[in-house]
Amino acid sequence: MKPFFLPQLLLISALMFFGSCSGNAQSQGQKKAEAATGGSKIEVLDFHTAHRCKTCIDIEEYTRQLLAESYRGEMEKGLITFRLINADDKANEAIVKKYLAFGTTLIVSTVNKGKESHVDLTSFAFMNANNEAKFKAGLKEQLEASLKKIKS
Repeated sequence: MKPFFLPQLLLISALMFFGSCSGNAQSQGQKKAEAATGGSKIEVLDFHTAHRCKTCIDIEEYTRQLLAESYRGEMEKGLITFRLINADDKANEAIVKKYLAFGTTLIVSTVNKGKESHVDLTSFAFMNANNEAKFKAGLKEQLEASLKKIKS
């Protein structure tokens, strides 16, 4: 066995522990929204650090614009939510570890019948942040796929 196996095993164990402990506390608003949507929902999570570059700010702006333009009804019902999360804030440590977020990270998390899956769109977001139309089209494609999952 290689000597670095034990540290890797400890790291994986720690990540699994912290990931399983995250997300247990919910606000009343979140509970009402889940009740209204049967527990199925889509969360768009935009992680950032305290120091943000133009690209990071564009990713947030384009995401917010798309949600407002195309998913207003779903947002009002609580079916789709958007969260801007400072990855540097210790209060967000559990969710940062759960999604292995660092720096700017864009996640679409889909909860369907109590089972969560997520897609990391970070690479896509950075590759397309200089093309607003392409960025919005790709994000919309992912959101439509997520909506199809929870409506079936």
